[in-house]
Amino acid sequence: MADKCDLCLLGLIILSSLLTDISGVDDHVFISSGENVRLSCNNALSDCKSKTTWNYNSFRHSAPVELITKGIKKKDTEKHERLSLESDCSLNIKNVTEEDYGLYTCQQWIDVNGTDQRQDPDARVSLHVLHVSVSPSSSSSSSSSSSSSQTEISPGRSVTLSCQLYSVDCDDLVSF
Repeated sequence: MADKCDLCLLGLIILSSLLTDISGVDDHVFISSGENVRLSCNNALSDCKSKTTWNYNSFRHSAPVELITKGIKKKDTEKHERLSLESDCSLNIKNVTEEDYGLYTCQQWIDVNGTDQRQDPDARVSLHVLHVSVSPSSSSSSSSSSSSSQTEISPGRSVTLSCQLYSVDCDDLVSF
């Protein structure tokens, strides 16, 4: 059986082409749930560890959530254990979940006469998360275990793939 995500790829390609012209977003990243992702900060300075702030907006919250402030991870966020900041200022998220979709903003800070000032422009990355679930039909046999997402099928048997793309609404991006 082909990789289960291959069947949803066409939909992602179409969606990606529709989203490429949304104003204010530098990059769109599509990832399957359970994978690790790297979000690039395209305005990176040489001193990323102490000058980088990453914010997250899912539009489920009233305000953006600070994930990393000037190189230090915020411990009061749900994502704390799954985040890391790379030397090139990129944000790594381990084991992406459906809850991780949203708009991520990388801000760089520079010292101007002893005061930190934000370096423009911010890098904005829209993370879209694809979740694929497999449901064997009542007549097919399944050898799935709780730690595996594999379903075995044989000729004459069928499975149902359900694809859900968790994505920021275009109107939210424009009004952000």
